[in-house]
Amino acid sequence: MRQLATYLRESKQILDTWDTYSDEHCDPETFEPLDEAAYGIRQRRRDTDTLNAFGRVYFHADVLVDTAEHQLARLPASSAARAHAWQIVELRTSTQKLYELHRQWLDLRGNLPEDAVPGTAAYDEPLAESRAEAWHYLDQWGIYGQALIDINAQAQKQARQHRSPEAPVKAPPPPEAAPTTPPAQR
Repeated sequence: MRQLATYLRESKQILDTWDTYSDEHCDPETFEPLDEAAYGIRQRRRDTDTLNAFGRVYFHADVLVDTAEHQLARLPASSAARAHAWQIVELRTSTQKLYELHRQWLDLRGNLPEDAVPGTAAYDEPLAESRAEAWHYLDQWGIYGQALIDINAQAQKQARQHRSPEAPVKAPPPPEAAPTTPPAQR
């Protein structure tokens, strides 16, 4: 959950920075970029930064969603966390799409010409397109990821409330005093 919390914080910072840039570099009436090339470069930076931040969650995102779904099913119907059920669906869909886009990128990368290496347009352009496609799903994680933390907190709280208080542990009785004389022989 700490890794997810870190992603949520970082993705918010990235989005806030992007929003500020976009507000300052777009026409206020048409919302069109004032400089298309600079705007595109900055947009690619946003996509890359968000994907890099999600890297800490990526490989276990499906487990986080599965765990939250399992925890949610065990919470009482009246629980406030139950309102997060639809967000789990959104996160599951986003996770599946991110995994699919990653597989597509790996397939595409495997079919690039040998001279298509990082730093060349033949490599960087399809990579940027892949990251741009992923950004929406990464943003969904930024928007709805807090639901997993909330569900986990509610499940932990419920587990603490339902734990039976442990019986006090009694100290073992003191050992009987050792005989000072050996037992009599028969």
